[in-house]
Amino acid sequence: MIPKTQAEHTTRLLSAEELAQELGVGRTTAYSLLWSGAIPSMKLGRLRRVRREDFETFLAECRERSQ
Repeated sequence: MIPKTQAEHTTRLLSAEELAQELGVGRTTAYSLLWSGAIPSMKLGRLRRVRREDFETFLAECRERSQ
């Protein structure tokens, strides 16, 4: 069983697939955004994860650029 604080922290991390779903784009596009550094990500073993805060910042920056 995962301790509650660790479980809460883990739920803030998005996989590339979840990122793609949130953005409404394909998995390849999501990985392109991660590999280019447009959305900061971290590698945990073989998996790439995005902090929810970094995702929200990316969305806010996109909104600012579009105005």
